[in-house]
Amino acid sequence: MIAKYQLQKSWIWNKKVEDFVAKKIKGYSLNICAGKSTLGSVRLDLDPKDKSIIKGDMRNLPFPDNTFDTVICDPPWKIDYFNRFKPFFECVRVCKVGGVIIYNATWIPESKLVELKEVWVRQDGSFTTASIIGVFKKCRIKIQ
Repeated sequence: MIAKYQLQKSWIWNKKVEDFVAKKIKGYSLNICAGKSTLGSVRLDLDPKDKSIIKGDMRNLPFPDNTFDTVICDPPWKIDYFNRFKPFFECVRVCKVGGVIIYNATWIPESKLVELKEVWVRQDGSFTTASIIGVFKKCRIKIQ
């Protein structure tokens, strides 16, 4: 299934965005779709360019439930609608209750296990594509 997705050159956040996200990180953290970012205690990417980055799929994270205090994810923006759900649910699964998920995308995901605490619009320049950085708090392990 991985083979049908064509990987493109990794985008790199500018310093202002990296600094913003860095200030939101608390405790043991995971950066999914890390690209060339140095943020996160653990970094994962489908096509790592650096040996310190774990090779892995955002739709099937190789970590136990409730492992990380903070989860950062900047998924590919051109994935179709139906492939947007699983990566976010995996972020929620590996985040501890009370932990933070920082999600940068052109859509706002949702789950009954999290609360959306902050929404920021990210745009690197005039007339460039914008994205939404959602900051979520994981509130529960399962739906009651």
